[in-house]
Amino acid sequence: MDNLTRILRLRDAEIWAYEFLDNRDIIVYFSIIDLNRKATIHDNPLATQEELDERDNYISMDVHSHLDLKKTLEEDIFDDFITNISALVEHMHDFHNAHVFIHMHVHDKIELTDFQLEKDEEMHGDEKEQLYTFKRLWIQQACFQLVEQQLNRKITDMSNSRFCQDLK
Repeated sequence: MDNLTRILRLRDAEIWAYEFLDNRDIIVYFSIIDLNRKATIHDNPLATQEELDERDNYISMDVHSHLDLKKTLEEDIFDDFITNISALVEHMHDFHNAHVFIHMHVHDKIELTDFQLEKDEEMHGDEKEQLYTFKRLWIQQACFQLVEQQLNRKITDMSNSRFCQDLK
């Protein structure tokens, strides 16, 4: 069983947290970005130009984790994960004929120079909990930065809009 939490909804993007309830040590954030254009061979080298041309739009899904999920998870669990996040796009308004491509980003070399162990374990948790929180926030920030880069705007400058599955 898994838990999906939408962190942020913007005009052309959403950012989600994905939690494996049977393994809470796995950190996953992902973004769904409407690039407002057709996909190209550069976007998805595995697709033919004909496949790309028959779709109206290009949706990029970028999955960020500290582990290589394909190697770490059992095959059926990984397939369920891909199915679950892909289903979000299927239910979104106006994206039934979109080309969706999933990019996996593995952040296994997290820079720990900024990590500061807090002494008050009651307030901040023990060293393991603090390190987990640091990694989780680091991966979340990497996800946010990629969204900002792809949309070419800072997240704080963007507004809420129709880009969500809530609209009818």
